[in-house]
Amino acid sequence: MPNKTGSFISARRRFLTSILPTGALFCLGCTHLLALPDTLNGQQTAGQKPKFLENSGMSVKDVWTFAYGMFIPVYQVMANDFGREKFLEMVKKASAESWSQKGNFLAKDIPKRDMKTYADWFVKVMSAAPFDEAFAFEVVEKSEKAFEVKFADCLPARIYREMKAADIGYAFDCYPMAAFARAFNSKMSLTNPKNLVKGDDVCILRYTLEA
Repeated sequence: MPNKTGSFISARRRFLTSILPTGALFCLGCTHLLALPDTLNGQQTAGQKPKFLENSGMSVKDVWTFAYGMFIPVYQVMANDFGREKFLEMVKKASAESWSQKGNFLAKDIPKRDMKTYADWFVKVMSAAPFDEAFAFEVVEKSEKAFEVKFADCLPARIYREMKAADIGYAFDCYPMAAFARAFNSKMSLTNPKNLVKGDDVCILRYTLEA
């Protein structure tokens, strides 16, 4: 019988390495969630660690801003070239397809794709570094048929808005979450009645499971 804890750890690693956007993944430095080997290609001697594991002296916001600053300006140029509405639809479609694939990939080693499993996984990921320093959230409801989370703060939303790219942020990070949920369980749906990146005071994610 598959080990549930092991499945969660494996799923969490796959989430960080395959689901996050390139820019965001670059900024995370997730040594707590991604166990890096002590040696690289057998060349690292005992007691040493590669320089990229050193503390950079940057805050979580500094690093996230740097990462988003690498690709958002490019997206802004593309939006101008293609036409903003057309570009946003392209981003939504591509993001939804990508997150759908990743949702299936994430869940492939999880034996039970029910709401509790999804909720437990979500809370574990969001409560671990660096997400715990970038988001402030609370679980409003957690049952067999529903899982609702309310975010009081979201660092990516703040940065997208500061960069005048809230619509791109929504298309890139928020819109595809529904596709991700459906991929995890085809009977699962997501509503997002309030969204910080759109300027609301909170962000609400409500997952429901059909009978």
